Amino acid sequence: MTPFKDLSPTVTTLYAQLLQLVQADEASRSIADLKGTFVCKKIKQKNYWYLQHRFSGKQTQTYLGPESLELLNLIHNHQIGKTLKLSDQENRKRLCSMLIQGGVMIPDSLSSRVIMLLAESGVFKMGSVLVGTHAFQAYSQLLGVVWLQQNRTQDIDIAQERHISVALAMENASSDLPKVLDHARLGFVPVPPLNLKHPSTTFKILGRELHLDLLTPLVGKPTAKPIELPSLKVAAQPLRFLDYLISDPIECVIPYDDGILVYVPNPAYFVFHKLLVSTKREIAVVAKAKKDLSQALSLLEVLARDRKGDLSRAWEELKSRGKNWYQPVLKVLATVKGENAIVQEILKEIVQ
Repeated sequence: MTPFKDLSPTVTTLYAQLLQLVQADEASRSIADLKGTFVCKKIKQKNYWYLQHRFSGKQTQTYLGPESLELLNLIHNHQIGKTLKLSDQENRKRLCSMLIQGGVMIPDSLSSRVIMLLAESGVFKMGSVLVGTHAFQAYSQLLGVVWLQQNRTQDIDIAQERHISVALAMENASSDLPKVLDHARLGFVPVPPLNLKHPSTTFKILGRELHLDLLTPLVGKPTAKPIELPSLKVAAQPLRFLDYLISDPIECVIPYDDGILVYVPNPAYFVFHKLLVSTKREIAVVAKAKKDLSQALSLLEVLARDRKGDLSRAWEELKSRGKNWYQPVLKVLATVKGENAIVQEILKEIVQ
């Protein structure tokens, strides 16, 4: 039995319309009323755009986001003097409602409100990526399917590369995340770390199960010491292998309210990362390892059918990082190939 069913073509078309509309609206909000010069800065082989302009007599830069086709088109239209259309919130809300009626699953109300708060504060524009189960849920509408076994969670995991965070902070593109959470009046408090000398990397809503966890890649020697993310004014828990997961993020929209634009990992990278970390879980968290494997295999089946090329590229990137990265994945796939025809096909055609 397949772990998913396909959404109707009507629903997938509605989702594409919503994503395009939200992308255009969010970008236009940043620069519609400003005049200036567009500046591109390269950070670790990726382009990030700013609008350089004068504000209160001083030259400043407004951060627009990472380069995308939609942003480049918006910049072009702005440069040739076209009027930018303001957000049509009612149309977006109508599309979100139709998507939910069509079978699209979204996070619970509180989680959705927190993710929207993060988006409105600029967290995702500054290179942060929504990871974990909420990203897995978002792949549903992105890939045009519904997961038959829903994985509900109230853990919201946000990851950001430190070098991007440092570069953005140096350019005065930052968001005071603790202040944002405090001003939201949802009851967020920092969770004390095990080592009281370390800053907290987790925020919790008092009286509720919801946690917001800040994560960043662990590169180099192992350490449990939190790493500062200056663009967000928070510390994050360093995790091994996370740099692979968030190295090629994509935009998607969560159809809550009038649509929340977020970045999530490339789904193919998510597959191999989950397979990899499932082999690294300690016995005490075996349930998480099972969830890792379940999400990876469910997503693998969709991508093997519809986006096999994405899997090939993600596998080649994993292999380029060395045996410690790809050999554990081969071992875990070998353990399930006998009962999973899709895994057998992937091992034969892609994973070599």
